[in-house]
Amino acid sequence: MAGVLSSFKKIFNRRQQKRYFVKDGTLVVISPGNVENEERAVQLIDISQGGMAFIYKGPASAIEKSSLLQVITQKPPYRTESIRFDTVSDVPVSGNTPTSESFRRRGVKFRWMGFFDETALKNLIDEIKICEK
Repeated sequence: MAGVLSSFKKIFNRRQQKRYFVKDGTLVVISPGNVENEERAVQLIDISQGGMAFIYKGPASAIEKSSLLQVITQKPPYRTESIRFDTVSDVPVSGNTPTSESFRRRGVKFRWMGFFDETALKNLIDEIKICEK
């Protein structure tokens, strides 16, 4: 019976790590890795050990689907090393009229990180989290 319950939990709970809302003013700097698109600072919404979500303004093509990012906090000034990610979702924010300048929400998952990078990410999450999502 316990096996059936754990199977249902896995089906309905896709995330393997706890996801947390973050303090206001926590930004993500997206580095596209090419000269056509410049770095952009966008608002971080939530984060986990496996990924994060952020909001940006403009078309989906404005930020590459696979790139590098850095997290910046207001106090104390903190900037992580570059983290590679893959896009999981990119949708318009509800309530917006679909225009080229509308806001979009992008969910990303982190690519493999070494032990020290994972520890640094855990420390960053502890510093910027508000509550569990």
